[in-house]
Amino acid sequence: MISKRFFPFIIVAVMLLAAAGCGTWERLKSWAGYGKAEDVEEETVPPEAQEETVMVDGKPYVRSKNPYWLTYPDQPEYIYVEKGREFKGMQSYIMDALAKRVAAQQQKAAGRTIPPDKLQEMVRAEVDRILREQGLGGYVSRTRDKAPYSGRAVAVLANPDAPASYQGLSLTLATTLADALGRQKDIKVVPADKVREALAKAGVHGKLSLRRNIQALGDALGVQAVVLAGVVPPEKGTTGFYAVEIYDAFLGNKVDSVVGPAGSEGLRPEGAARFVREHTLRTSAALLEVDWFGRVEFIREGKVYLNLGQNAGLKVGDRLRVVTPGKEVVNPQTGAVLGYTADETQGELKVTELLGTTGAVATALKGGPFKPNDKVKAVQ
Repeated sequence: MISKRFFPFIIVAVMLLAAAGCGTWERLKSWAGYGKAEDVEEETVPPEAQEETVMVDGKPYVRSKNPYWLTYPDQPEYIYVEKGREFKGMQSYIMDALAKRVAAQQQKAAGRTIPPDKLQEMVRAEVDRILREQGLGGYVSRTRDKAPYSGRAVAVLANPDAPASYQGLSLTLATTLADALGRQKDIKVVPADKVREALAKAGVHGKLSLRRNIQALGDALGVQAVVLAGVVPPEKGTTGFYAVEIYDAFLGNKVDSVVGPAGSEGLRPEGAARFVREHTLRTSAALLEVDWFGRVEFIREGKVYLNLGQNAGLKVGDRLRVVTPGKEVVNPQTGAVLGYTADETQGELKVTELLGTTGAVATALKGGPFKPNDKVKAVQ
């Protein structure tokens, strides 16, 4: 409780602050640890619907990405900062640095000034090359022919095909990885209990990594990718390895893998945690490269219900193709898989309603009849 003898001083302080104006009052609130009301309110409209520039005390403030959005809880995705002090991500810094280098090199070679649009295209190509070399292909700038949806639903589980004596460590690796991936903006990780239930119902026979098993598990969970985390035991003088395998649930094939040595301490939980910390970004990038697709959940009264919505970036009016995955092409002599035939289009849908963040309703524009677990992709 504040002593009564301090009340006169508090009243005088408030009167002086009022006379000094809102700027001084806000600075005192900031010093005392209180943010502005708008700093703590949850965003209820998409950033692109908000005003891009506002004037505060005669200075322009612009909407900028909040660098603490994915680091601290209850942080808004966007904040307003004084113009010129906007947050810049990793790729922006790379592009700024490369722009100077590429501009100097090209202008020297050509003997003339490079047009800004041409220079931007050259810089972007160089950034993409560097990111690919570092294994970060998922963060390469998206081209216009890519699907406009970035969200990915993922199942992460301990690889049941790993040695039984290391299943406990494989589970630790999978749990740690699932937690780390779950903090990424565009990746939704299915809870472990749902993965176990689906695995029991999916009718898996043989190794889980078989194409048909990955597709069955993907359909049971409604995910676009399956991640198997496990360990490779020591042999022939090695200390063992931690391994993460990423599978595309659309075709059921492995699209990437991340492997790291256990080190001198051998296969241990703390080593598994370190491996996850070092390779979460690489794993996230590989997942974002997995082809985007969704599934038909059910059909009722002529309406097609989908298992994705705002979480996948869908909007009312979007058009989707209903497709059948291409067939595997195998060399009859060697048994080697040469690739896959193109998807076969079965029809086209138009999104008419969003059901919260995880569902949508669509109507058929052509084709059909459709059935549950039919695959849908964006119209290019």
